[in-house]
Amino acid sequence: MIKLGDTIELTVEEARAKCIELKKHNHQLITQPQEPQINPITFQQFYDTHYLPYIHTHIKSYETNISVFKNHIISHLANTPMKDLKKNQVMQYHSSMVKDKNLAPATANKFLIFLSNAYKLSHDFELLPNDINPCKGIKEFELNNQRQIFLTNTQAKRLLKYVELSPNQHLQFIIPMLLLSGARKREVLDAQWSDFDTLNNFWTIPITKNGKKRILPITPPLQELLESIPKQSKYLFASPKTKKPYVSIFNSWNTARIKAGLPEVRIHDLRHTYASSLVNAKCSLYEVQMLLGHSTAKMTQRYAHLSNESLMKASSHAGKLLK
Repeated sequence: MIKLGDTIELTVEEARAKCIELKKHNHQLITQPQEPQINPITFQQFYDTHYLPYIHTHIKSYETNISVFKNHIISHLANTPMKDLKKNQVMQYHSSMVKDKNLAPATANKFLIFLSNAYKLSHDFELLPNDINPCKGIKEFELNNQRQIFLTNTQAKRLLKYVELSPNQHLQFIIPMLLLSGARKREVLDAQWSDFDTLNNFWTIPITKNGKKRILPITPPLQELLESIPKQSKYLFASPKTKKPYVSIFNSWNTARIKAGLPEVRIHDLRHTYASSLVNAKCSLYEVQMLLGHSTAKMTQRYAHLSNESLMKASSHAGKLLK
């Protein structure tokens, strides 16, 4: 029941007209349901309330997430409602990062990837409908400058020679372990003795860069190396000062690589070297992907050209048919 007004305020004709108008309005509400209201959450609100708590508990190396989000998303979209950002705005900013700000294409691509992931996370939290993602369909910049260095046997032996001379008592074990396992630096530095099942020859890495558990086989050379490491802590490599895993081994590593005449070699290049040895041994890219712990095959494709070299060598045997 709705009160239209007093007889003093309305005439019969006015009351009748108002009643007809109300009936029309009610009919429209019934036949044309209103779209649900979308919460106009801003990027700053999303970052503080949802994004930060999520990455702290689900992503191990979340420093990169924070850096990209704060420097390239919050910096110019803090008060913008997420539902209002348009695809053309994202495209313009993605392009301007390279053309106007002279940032690397890889940095611009990170902005695009992290922004898209933010929208996907907003869908999981039911903050936005699944069809709202202004990053969808925007192409990343092609990266043709991926730096790769693979050590030769001679270079690896020379490097290990100076690693053994390092005053850091653990470097002589850390570097060979990186070469023998293809593990990431942080995975080796944080390793605990309890992670190694020598009965079944498995090394379990509890939390990887991708936030997932990974299992690596303990090969005979790796087993021999493990047996030579002094057990002084629950960690394989505890700092003598802190009794905890090293925060950094850069100074001792840098000294060793310079003395070995390999100043351009990074620790991560030891992982590349491990991968190249697998490919040259005719392991499939799928096997390489599994051993390196890549979340997608795309990440492993950087080693595809090594496989092509092996195929070229094999294919060259056909030339004997013309001799």
